[in-house]
Amino acid sequence: MKFKKQKFLLPVRRLAGLVGLLIAVTLSVQPFTPVKAKTESPWKPNERVPGYADETYTPFIVADRDHYVHAFATQWTGSGLRNGIVYRKWSLEEGWTTPVDILLSPIESDAAIQGVYLDPTGMFHLLFFSGERTKKYIYYSQARVEKAASARAWSTPTIIGTQAIDPSYAAISGDAQGNLVVIYSGNIAGGGVYSVYSTDSGSTWSDPETVFLTRDSRNVPFSLRIFPGRNNTVHAAWNVVTNLGSDISLHYARYDMVEHRWNQPTTLNQKAGGGVGSFGPSFPSLVDTGKQVIVFYNSGNPYPNGPVEQGRPMQVVSISNDNGDTWTPPFIPFNRHQGRSGENTMTLDSDNIPHALFIQRIQVVENGEERVIGGIWHSEFKDGIWSSPERFITEYPAHDVRAVVVQGNVLFAVWRVDPGGPPHGIWFTYKTLDEEMRLPSIAYPTPIETVTAIPDSFFGIPTPTLTPIPEGLLDRPILGTNSNPAVAIASGVIPTVVILIILLVIYNKYQKGRP
Repeated sequence: MKFKKQKFLLPVRRLAGLVGLLIAVTLSVQPFTPVKAKTESPWKPNERVPGYADETYTPFIVADRDHYVHAFATQWTGSGLRNGIVYRKWSLEEGWTTPVDILLSPIESDAAIQGVYLDPTGMFHLLFFSGERTKKYIYYSQARVEKAASARAWSTPTIIGTQAIDPSYAAISGDAQGNLVVIYSGNIAGGGVYSVYSTDSGSTWSDPETVFLTRDSRNVPFSLRIFPGRNNTVHAAWNVVTNLGSDISLHYARYDMVEHRWNQPTTLNQKAGGGVGSFGPSFPSLVDTGKQVIVFYNSGNPYPNGPVEQGRPMQVVSISNDNGDTWTPPFIPFNRHQGRSGENTMTLDSDNIPHALFIQRIQVVENGEERVIGGIWHSEFKDGIWSSPERFITEYPAHDVRAVVVQGNVLFAVWRVDPGGPPHGIWFTYKTLDEEMRLPSIAYPTPIETVTAIPDSFFGIPTPTLTPIPEGLLDRPILGTNSNPAVAIASGVIPTVVILIILLVIYNKYQKGRP
């Protein structure tokens, strides 16, 4: 089923002459809305992404080198009462493709997307959480980038992380040599961060090992994030929260892709005390520019007598100039911005310049009245300086923003509407950075397909080996419909059967006409 925007059609198709002219004149003199009149913003006006349900969480997005953004989200698939994973992609020239459901949990439970990594060969590596009661796992599946929209292309989900915890978090990264590493929130030897790795592009996986323990049954790791670094390393960051949802600390660790070993985690920030209104560190995002590792996160203001009250949430930065060995003290780059609206995000452009997007507000007093200036803010970190944040005004209050840079110079962002109000689905915008940073489109190498010869095959033509179909995959309806995928399969088989029948009829007539 294709998802299309509902368009408002004026009921004047059969009207002509003067009526049509009057309508055209009327429309031409309508005043512009205030938002559209302001055309100075470099950002495209935000639009709702079609095909996502109102309650869908912000998708995970990945940019490839062929000028596409790939989006993965958890959403109801129409199969029973559980959520599956849906996929689609976007490009500047073509816009959004239709969303398709690609994966369901093998254990009759929701499949909650946790992270996606696209390796240099063009293979997607995807994680999702699924479980009930004491059976909670991190699953792994993979598919080629050019076939990602086909459920058949995804490998059978495999359990790689045992004793996962809920709320779940996991993240994945890798390199060009087929090494993959995953971190996830678990409770094997106590609540903490656990890791597994693969040296053969996901064919086999190690047993889970402990990276970090909270040492307190009331505390759990949260918001796990990961980023590939230089010198065969991967960087990870996460925060720790109490069972009441209070953020208490932020941590960092580095993984060696050659030795397959994590270093001792480092505490980057801790909650500075205070009352009920005080906030601790949360929602980290991180990048490695090749010279610096930067962690961007939200935390309570530790300083009194500033534009923002002490303890209130602000954006904070920690930087390492030696690949994560040592770190600068926490720094607040924007001293007037405050608030917390879920996840922040950072990404790199083709010049390895970090771009940060975050959702906050500035409170000012004008003529004795307080005024709030909110929105999504964008700042870039260049030559050791954060640019003055640029504001983007959204249709509805935004929450949990994620961003990537596609084709080297297009900054692309998606977010969901703040859950404190009515749900309104997923929204997106983008802006073009310096045109000189644009990268050429490069297709991924085409994998060599293996074929198996069948001695008695029709006309002796060898039949390609098919990718195994996950158990129960063909039993579920297509996203947004009540039909069965078997209908789509039958639609491809029926024309072939018809052609064969016609050929047989012709052949029989030919045989009867022979002397």
